[in-house]
Parts: sequence; C-alpha cells; structure tokens
Amino acid sequence: MFKKPAVILISLLLLIGMFSLTYLYFSKYQPKALKKIPEVKGLRNINTDDFPYPSDAVKIGTNKTLNTTQTTFTTKGSLNDTVEFYKKFYTQKNWNNVNEKSAEGTTTISFRKDSETVNIVLTTEKNDGTVVSLESVKE
Repeated sequence: MFKKPAVILISLLLLIGMFSLTYLYFSKYQPKALKKIPEVKGLRNINTDDFPYPSDAVKIGTNKTLNTTQTTFTTKGSLNDTVEFYKKFYTQKNWNNVNEKSAEGTTTISFRKDSETVNIVLTTEKNDGTVVSLESVKE
C-alpha cells in the first residue's frame, strides 16, 4: 500500500519538473530575424493596365485571364462626373457606345472597338465617391 503513493508522488514530481523545463526553454526562445526581401514590391502606380483612371483613383483589385482584364477602384468623383470621364475618353478614342443603363445609383456602360469590349459598372458609395469596375473582353 505504501508503494502506490510513492510512485504517484515521484511521477507527479517528474511531470512538474518536465513542464518547468519546457516552460523555461520556450520562454527564452527567440526566433531568427527575418530578412527583408528586396524583390517584393508594392503597387507604385495604379496604371498597371490599359484602362484610363481618374487622377484620384485608388485601386481595390485586379484580375487577368487569357481574354479578360478586370480592375476595381474607388474615386472621390461623383457618379455623373465619372460616367462623363469615361464617355469622353472612349468616344475620343473612336469607341462605340453599345450599351448604357442607369438605375438607383448604378450606371453600366459598354464600349466596343474591333474585337474588344469594355464594360464599366459605376456605383455610388455611401460616403461620397464612386466604386468603378472596368472589364476588358477580347474576342
């Protein structure tokens, strides 16, 4: 009867000692300092594709596939000013306006030239400004 409590006490002391050593080891652990990788660079300029942008545009995201390029950004300009910006730009470049729809703070415009179509969706933001999604589809 005397052996069981002694075995339990020794096991308990060994576990406490092991946990203490583990805690001491991990509390003094210091990871290696990471090196800065000079090849990784952020986006310096919003003009990373062929789309025209208003001067205050802030890019949210972009996606490219074999036949399409899509970019989404915000601008502080109003919906009407931004729509006029794109109408003026594409008509000066001899693109045909093939579709235009407006409903409740959202305007969709499509321009076509040769085998390329540019779809533009503009939406008014709650706190002034416009979210713009540009999509170029090449057939």
